[in-house]
Amino acid sequence: MNNQPSLSAPASSDRSDFPDDCPDGLKPRLRLFFSVDLVGATHYKQSRNRWRPELLSFYRDFDFILQTEYRAFASNHTGRLSSLEFWKSNGDELLYACDLLCLSHAHGLMQVWLQALNRYQALHTPGAEHLDVKSTAWIGLFPVPNAEVFFRRGGGALDEGLARDALMVQSELRDEWYANAANPTITRDFIGPSIDTGFRLTGLATPRRLMLSVDLAFLLASGNGAGASPLNLRLSGKQRLKGVMDDQPYPVIWIPVDRDEWMCAELEPVVTDRELIRSFCKTVFELNYASVTPLFLEGERQSAFDWAPPYILKRIVRHWHEEVRNRDAITVPAAIAAG
Repeated sequence: MNNQPSLSAPASSDRSDFPDDCPDGLKPRLRLFFSVDLVGATHYKQSRNRWRPELLSFYRDFDFILQTEYRAFASNHTGRLSSLEFWKSNGDELLYACDLLCLSHAHGLMQVWLQALNRYQALHTPGAEHLDVKSTAWIGLFPVPNAEVFFRRGGGALDEGLARDALMVQSELRDEWYANAANPTITRDFIGPSIDTGFRLTGLATPRRLMLSVDLAFLLASGNGAGASPLNLRLSGKQRLKGVMDDQPYPVIWIPVDRDEWMCAELEPVVTDRELIRSFCKTVFELNYASVTPLFLEGERQSAFDWAPPYILKRIVRHWHEEVRNRDAITVPAAIAAG
């Protein structure tokens, strides 16, 4: 008997109920992550005294170009959108995140990102010394199997009883964040298996290859966004990524950043047929379902991705019930003692 989760949404009668009163921060969300990283930055900084202008220009120019492209996309997009947000910097790498709502949103964001990469590279005059960039994109489902973690800047007061329980500390900070995401005293980070996979994939990226996680590639190959140009997906074999999918070879799937140049530069066999790539990704899903991202798009209706898998919803509800039990175990005795 096959107990693997299905890639398709369950029938309405088979869908698990999700509590309406569950905290907003525990509702399932699929997020798209982008990384853009300077190539050769370590050598560049160690081989000259004046290196700051190049890096500061990268921080300024790429973010400006990206936000300009995103605003243009958002102005022409019908329906609800979530913003493309700066997540954090990691040395010479900039990271962005966005809640995905529908398939056209995913395709549009990929086009925005590709346009930003091309525009940034076009800023530099041929022959002039500058650092190129490489990029990776991946997705992750929250709050399971991935997780948000929250930190309070400068410390801060927390109920003494709750502070003894790490789960309750995160619960309190999460609820504060979702009540007011603009709160300057709380900062958010993302952790989990999908985040680890994305960072591993950055090692395969090149200035001409925007690397994709296999779950994102499957999503993008499952249909075209309304009004968006088809994405040129490419599959060129497999490579092992340490710790990912039990160290089984991972699909090397990418999008050419410069179509003309990749046709001359890439010599290894490359699969370009979208349906073949989708079928390949589906097989990887079925063989490694515990290691890839379950797909759910909140804004989709009547599609294969319009409901989070029941086993994911059950894990979220268990997590929430654990929070409630822990909170009651701490606060109820304290209230009785105070009364």
